[in-house]
Amino acid sequence: MNIKDTKTLIKALFRRQIESGTRYCVELESAPGVGKSEAVFQVAAELSKEYGEPVDCRQEMLSTREQPDVAGFAIPARDPVDQSHIMVRTKAPWMPLAGASRYGLLFLDEFRQAAPEVQKPGAELMLNGRVGESALPITWMVLSASNRESDRSGVHRSLAFIENRRMLVPVEFDVDTWVSWAEKAGVHPFAIAFVKTHPSVACVDKVPDKSGPFSTPRTIVKVASLIDHLPANLLGPAAAGYLGETAGAQLMAFLRVASELPSYDDIVDAPDTAKVPSRPDANYAVMQMLIHRIKPKDVKAIFTYLARMGREYQITGVRSCLNRHLTIVQTPEFGKWVSEPETKKLLLAANQMVVKK
Repeated sequence: MNIKDTKTLIKALFRRQIESGTRYCVELESAPGVGKSEAVFQVAAELSKEYGEPVDCRQEMLSTREQPDVAGFAIPARDPVDQSHIMVRTKAPWMPLAGASRYGLLFLDEFRQAAPEVQKPGAELMLNGRVGESALPITWMVLSASNRESDRSGVHRSLAFIENRRMLVPVEFDVDTWVSWAEKAGVHPFAIAFVKTHPSVACVDKVPDKSGPFSTPRTIVKVASLIDHLPANLLGPAAAGYLGETAGAQLMAFLRVASELPSYDDIVDAPDTAKVPSRPDANYAVMQMLIHRIKPKDVKAIFTYLARMGREYQITGVRSCLNRHLTIVQTPEFGKWVSEPETKKLLLAANQMVVKK
């Protein structure tokens, strides 16, 4: 299941839990760096808009926690009836504090990377929304996330008693879903183009047998944030340090091609004559650069240039422009451009007559 569908499922289960009073136990599982944690925070933000009030997201990195962090700290007390010695536990650190939002997600990240003695009370929390005296309201949902055992991420085997009591959701990397997110998030356009044209390099399906850095969507985003801020002699080692030698070298080779593309200003000034690349990866790079920098006043020029590219790039470019800048449809330039016969054919081909937010 890709990230987009995973988010839709979580939101549906959240609503159903509140409606029915029945808790749902969900564990997300994937290769490292695919975006599970980011997706959970996005779900909280989207639910906040839906409910019209804050939906908190509390992240607990279980791999760094001890048993009392989940079960609460044991302290001596006395039975109120006969005053005999008893033990009680403090309010667990994961419990919402007084005045917290009515709705929320308690996110147990790196669940199966945690020690077994931490997983045991964590399992009770996932199943019942409580550990001992500490209990979540039904308007708070518990989620967890883990890597796969094959990923060499310190993952322990799943506890047998929880395997038939929780919903395991395998999360897979999907290029189009990631690109859609990255365009809205403002990830460097050349990094997006690299992922689009080198998906198997950008996100390895299997963690390499040899220890060391390797490429994931998470590390791609890290390197992307450095592209315009480090010279090539420093960016190369930084890319290798995040992505590994092979993927880092491939990204740098791609960036050298991208650096020779026409600039945004060149294209805006002369959309009918500015150079159109012949290489597929270069086409994606220039297209993503335009999407990233497009301004309402430049719509006519940018779409004129896109019309000179292959139909695949035209369709992708139009979709991506509207995905990132939906307000462009309100500009006079877009209205004029969209009325042209060739544009109508393009929009029909791109299935953009109805734009989805």
